[in-house]
Amino acid sequence: MTITRTIKPNRCKHCRVRMPADKAHHVIHNECIEPWLEKKKARKAAKVRQEAVAAEKVDRAVTKARKEKAKSNAKWESECRAIVQKIARIRDRHDGCISCSLPPTWGGQWHGSHFRSHGAASAVQFHLWNINKSCSACNLHKSGNIIEYRPRLIAKIGQDRVDWLMEQNQITRLNVGYYIRFKAVMGKRLRRAEKRANA
Repeated sequence: MTITRTIKPNRCKHCRVRMPADKAHHVIHNECIEPWLEKKKARKAAKVRQEAVAAEKVDRAVTKARKEKAKSNAKWESECRAIVQKIARIRDRHDGCISCSLPPTWGGQWHGSHFRSHGAASAVQFHLWNINKSCSACNLHKSGNIIEYRPRLIAKIGQDRVDWLMEQNQITRLNVGYYIRFKAVMGKRLRRAEKRANA
């Protein structure tokens, strides 16, 4: 007894419709060849673009890692200080200048002014009690205008906290590992603060 097998015609590579019986072994309709080639060409171009984007991403990561490795301690410190100053400005966005009578509606540049300078008391240079919103005139041209700063800071955070800040005279030496962790934690805090402020 002979078994006869019927061969199902192939489906067209492009439109997925089965081939006619007389062309059962063909894999694509004649009219589908051109659009199929175009689609194949587009897929190949998309793959090349995707590979280029991935390679560019890797290059950026390598460049960033190289730049981070080459950063000096002073650069790391300054980047960390910029983050906490920005957090302090966002926290104090509804307050005027800590050192003078300028209101929050003043249209000039606002700074994050240190009560204890980072040179004299590096232990509290990143402490948010020590950093408050100040106008550029007081912070830059009057060295923080400390005579006015102190009583206003006492009114804001209390005498105990100001006394504590005054006791912090130690000089701290921080390493790159600390700065990396600090930037990660405080960077996240800054993004949350910005999101809340813009909501």
